[in-house]
Amino acid sequence: VFGVYAIASALVLQLVNTEVRTPYMDEQFHIRQAQWYCMGAFNKWDPKLTTPPGLYIVSLAVRTMGACTLDRLRAVNCVLGCILFWTVYALIRQNTRPFRAAIKALTLCMLPTSFFFAHVYYTDIASLLCVLLAQLLSVHKRHVWAGVVGGAGVWMRQTNVVWVALVGGAAVERWMRENGVVSGGLVQSVGQLVQWMKSPRRWREAVWVAVPYAFVVMAFGVFVRVNGGIVLGDKSNHQAGVHVPQMFYFYAFTAAMAAPTVLAEAQRYTHAVTSRQR
Repeated sequence: VFGVYAIASALVLQLVNTEVRTPYMDEQFHIRQAQWYCMGAFNKWDPKLTTPPGLYIVSLAVRTMGACTLDRLRAVNCVLGCILFWTVYALIRQNTRPFRAAIKALTLCMLPTSFFFAHVYYTDIASLLCVLLAQLLSVHKRHVWAGVVGGAGVWMRQTNVVWVALVGGAAVERWMRENGVVSGGLVQSVGQLVQWMKSPRRWREAVWVAVPYAFVVMAFGVFVRVNGGIVLGDKSNHQAGVHVPQMFYFYAFTAAMAAPTVLAEAQRYTHAVTSRQR
């Protein structure tokens, strides 16, 4: 199954490089910055860029093959896309049979909003890979490494700090359930949590689980304070605001992409209900 993804990705990359010989849209800023880094000009920064230099640092590996050309820099994301496939597979494989997990990983990795960016030089694939890899490490109780990878994700895109906090919160919640701190419904769990908080010796372990993630979030808070905001570079053209139509785009896309799964689950639910009524 991975072979299908790898071949398809390689063919698409070749097609993109053949048909799009110049940087596509914002690629011009990312490519230029990466090439400066490849030349060792780490003190130069394109003011039009708003994201940290994580991807450009990763792309320094290209220097071992020669010049950091457009084709080679795009290939970086193609390789990261292949690593992303295995990361998604590993996450799904925890409670799914191997072949079914591979098919699901293939489906998710070829989602248009993800697959497209595996063949151009943008930060999306590296950003997504760091977030999912941090989650995978967290699930396997490698919390320090999860924090490190989550921090690397913030170096790809600042907004990943939200996902780092979510991964950390989920890690603490898992620890609580595994250690019998909380169980059952919401009301019962709240009561158990209150009793647990009265014993500092018991909640110290949970604090240590949260420390790697909390460190990343606090470090990001310092960055925002020093930088005067989340955005690097061109702040004037990247102001936060409410964009209502974007929500409808998101809902429409999600509904269309999730329709097969939702309809299949609805069919199973309907079948189960009608079977009990007979």
